[in-house]
Amino acid sequence: MLRSYQDADYPQLKALYQHSEWYGGVFDEARDGRDRLRKVIKNDPEAILVYEEDGELKATISIIEDGRVAMLYRFVAAPEDFEIAQRLYGAATRTLKSRGHRQILVYSAIHDPALDWRYLNLGLTRGSNYVCFWSDL
Repeated sequence: MLRSYQDADYPQLKALYQHSEWYGGVFDEARDGRDRLRKVIKNDPEAILVYEEDGELKATISIIEDGRVAMLYRFVAAPEDFEIAQRLYGAATRTLKSRGHRQILVYSAIHDPALDWRYLNLGLTRGSNYVCFWSDL
């Protein structure tokens, strides 16, 4: 079942985020802590979607948008769960389209054949390689 994230999901969501190989990211308490996610869903209940099966979270996707840019973030799904990834992608892109966006961005780890396969098979176009710089504030 595809649905919006709820605060009670946090332990399972955090466990999904620990699978960095499924999305090419790294769990970070500063971005992914429970209090941070509470604020996100309070402001936008559709910003974090989860896929639940038999009481277990199997996958998730987050939406980041500011009216100008729409990004899919923390798109976590096991490689064998491509059908679930398709459903999450479809729900997130429908939401963003309904908000007036005509394009979405997804950042991914470079040189990761499984993630390349996922995004190409979802119909996304591969862009150039980038690096992310960050700093603690």
